[in-house]
Amino acid sequence: MIDESYSRWFNQQTNGVFNLTWCSATTTDVLAAYGISAENTEAMRFWGGDIDMLVGRLGNGTVIVDFSIDSLTSHTPGALPTLAQHGPCLSAAWCNEIPAIVSYYAQGARVVRFDASFRDWYPDPDLAAVEEWIAATPAGTEIWDSRWDRAILITAEAMLQAAVDDEWMIATHIGVTFPE
Repeated sequence: MIDESYSRWFNQQTNGVFNLTWCSATTTDVLAAYGISAENTEAMRFWGGDIDMLVGRLGNGTVIVDFSIDSLTSHTPGALPTLAQHGPCLSAAWCNEIPAIVSYYAQGARVVRFDASFRDWYPDPDLAAVEEWIAATPAGTEIWDSRWDRAILITAEAMLQAAVDDEWMIATHIGVTFPE
């Protein structure tokens, strides 16, 4: 299970990231769900250049890192139902400057959506469903209550059966730049 030192390391590495999505889809499925063409991609490392998004395989799925607020507001929400047709999909706003919105999709549809910091603020479909989903995650209610960022990582790791590590951070993935 993810411990406190890993959580600190992950938070340091992802400083400046707006959104993280863990899904069961393949890289090809992710690019198709976002409508990304090959000319908008390049081989890239995590902190390798000026890109909007990074797509990289991890365990039995894919991690999508949104570096651009535009990706979070215009691209990612529309892609989540399509990604969830390939299996579970967990997406979380990660930047301190925006609400910590967590969305979980399965079988092509949203199961829950909520603000991890203030779960009773517009939970979808309702607070009872959010609380039930949280209790069923590998992190459990106690960790969601005290360290939602750690709870997200625990849930994502269990879903993909792998965690982002130094090796993943230095590996080459797919960098995406969205056309203006």
